[in-house]
This record gives sequence, structure tokens and C-alpha cells, in this order.
Amino acid sequence: MDDNTFISNDLFDLNDEVSVLLWIPNSDNNSIADYSRKRYELKKYACLSFAKKLIQKNLIPIFRSGKKLEDIVIEEIKNNDIQKVVLRFPIYNSEKQMIKKISDSYPHLDIKYITLANLINQKTFIQHYGFPKSFTKFRKIVEKNNLILEPVDTIRSFKKLNNNIIKNNKIDKIRDVENFTIKNFLFYMKKSLPTYKQTRDQLYGNNISSGLSIPLSIGTISPRVVFKLIKIFEKNIVSNQSTYWLKFELLWREYFKLLSYHYGSNIFNTSGIFNQKEYPSCGIANNLGNFPKLDDDLINSINNQLTQTGYISNRARQIFSSYLIYNKKLNWLAGALYFKKNLIDYDTEINFCNWMYIAGLGTDPRGGRVFNLDKQKSLYDNDYVYRKKWNN
Repeated sequence: MDDNTFISNDLFDLNDEVSVLLWIPNSDNNSIADYSRKRYELKKYACLSFAKKLIQKNLIPIFRSGKKLEDIVIEEIKNNDIQKVVLRFPIYNSEKQMIKKISDSYPHLDIKYITLANLINQKTFIQHYGFPKSFTKFRKIVEKNNLILEPVDTIRSFKKLNNNIIKNNKIDKIRDVENFTIKNFLFYMKKSLPTYKQTRDQLYGNNISSGLSIPLSIGTISPRVVFKLIKIFEKNIVSNQSTYWLKFELLWREYFKLLSYHYGSNIFNTSGIFNQKEYPSCGIANNLGNFPKLDDDLINSINNQLTQTGYISNRARQIFSSYLIYNKKLNWLAGALYFKKNLIDYDTEINFCNWMYIAGLGTDPRGGRVFNLDKQKSLYDNDYVYRKKWNN
């Protein structure tokens, strides 16, 4: 709810009657294609928590699922005489097609486009600096020019609604996920952030992650809020390489968001954003039935942790993707789809751009990343602790 550009102060008048559509893909007999079951349940719970806070601000939550998003939006416009729709600025072809369908159905509808809670103003950045072909160049521009945005103010409360909103006992019992996320992160900073850089690159352990990937991916906290909290921590508690490193990783996340904003649906091209080279077509499709046999104990361990928990460390993701791309000659898109199916913290831009980067079809100045498995085992699981736990 905080730092939510969809309900910021400059979009609506306090007398507007505003409804918020909460939509997630529907499940089918407990089987969700291309969607982690755990992630689906998390998003459902987050939507309920968000709805509770919407009602407190006199906003109207609308729960919908099952149909295509554009069909649901068109139905709501028709049934409720909606005059203004606020949508995310379209990046991908599917989003542009959806908006065209809505516009064609209601040509006089007032459609406003906004960007999500990114660390930087993507449009302004591209206008001033173009798209930097390396992360290092991007990072230096952002840091030198102090381009990180502050969280935006959101509407405190709209006009009092009519007493016709149905009370939902389930919503009343839902915890405040946003507040829970912030409290968890504050606790993490106090306990573990000062030593994060020393442990973040491991396969397993208590401090390999800030725990932010899931809440960031489902939107229960914004990167701008996280960045501001780190800066406050640095000012009042401690500032060192570890505190900087977490901001560094947030900048990596932002770089992939900017790349996706600039190149749009090209991030799904089998030959990458620059059409650099053709890639073998094996394994590319939503059908993952031809997924290659995993014949290494570390890779099997990583895959078992992924499929059983929905989560693996950043180091494990890099090792796994490198193995599939270079050892098994799997099309990187098939690997990205495999992660999409299984990751609980799946994020479209981060997932596809990372796979493309490892494959050498993105903006990696080295032209791809090949990880030597024996070296990785020696560095990160020399005592076999990880493999003993997951290679079953």
C-alpha cells in the first residue's frame, strides 16, 4: 500500500469512487501451468491483505480470476460505468494487445499509464543517457547523479463509501503482509546485514539471502522503501561493504527492469535482445517433457531443492542455468520457463534477463558465464553438506 503509484496523490481526487482490480490466474484442479503452486497461494493471501487495507482507505477491492485479464477489465467497465482506468505502462506485446482491445471496446475511456515503483524514472533515464550496454555503466550513472527515487505519497483516505460493502470475515482475520514484511526486514538488517557480503554467495546457510526476493516479486514491499530503509540503517547504525552490497543487488534488479522496459518483448527472443546468434531449438516450448537428464550430483541437489521448496540461492541459480545451457545445450528460454514453473519468487524481468545474461545473449561483456562444476563444488560444497541434504 505504501509507495503505490496506482493510488498516489496526483492520480485521483479525494471525492472519486475508486475500485481496485485484484486478479491472479485461476487454478485448474490444483494444477497450475507455468505457475508455482506455493506462489499462487502467496499471491492469494497477499491480495486479501491488500484488500483489507484498501477497504480501510475507502477503496473498493474487486476479486476476479479465471478469465483473461482484458475480458475482466472490459466486463468491469461495462457493469460499473467506469470512466477512468489506470494501467501499468505497457512493455510487452501482450500488454499492448490487451490495451488495444480495451480501447477499441471503449474509445472514450480515459486510460492513464503509470510506471511501477521502480528505483529510477525509466523514461527519463533513457531520454538522458540511453540504454547502458553494461550494468557497471548503469550503476555509475545512477550513483553519480543520485537518481534513486523517494517513495511516493499515497492517498490517505477517499470519501466515505456507502455501507453496502459486504463484510468478509476471512479478510478481517488476514494479517498485514506489508507490515509483516517490513518488520522482518528491519530485524534482518539489525541481525545479519552488516555481514551479508561475506555469506551471500553460498549455496546454503542462514545469511545467504535478505529474504526480499519473495515480497519484492509479489509486491508486498517496494524497492524504493527497501533502499530508503538501508540508507537510514547506514546513517544510524553501520555503513560498510555489506550494506552497500544489498543496494548493489537492488541496482542489478533495477538494471534488468530497465532492460525490459527498453527492449520489451525482445527479452523473450531465443537469440537474445541483439539477435546475436542462433540458439538450438531443443527444449523450447511450454512443454517441458523433453527436459534433459540431470547427471551430476550437485545439479540434482539444486533441482531437488528447487522443485521441493520453490527456492534456491543465487549461486545455485547461476550454476544450474550454466549447466543446462552449456553442458546440456538446452535453449535458455526453456530453462527460464522451467524456473517460471517452479520458483516461488518468480519475477518475469529478473528471470528472463538473468538466463539471457548467462547465455551470453544479453548485456554480459564477457559474452556469457560458464561455471566449472568441479570448481563450484570445491568452493561452495567441499564438505558435501548441501549434496547430502538434497541429492535424494
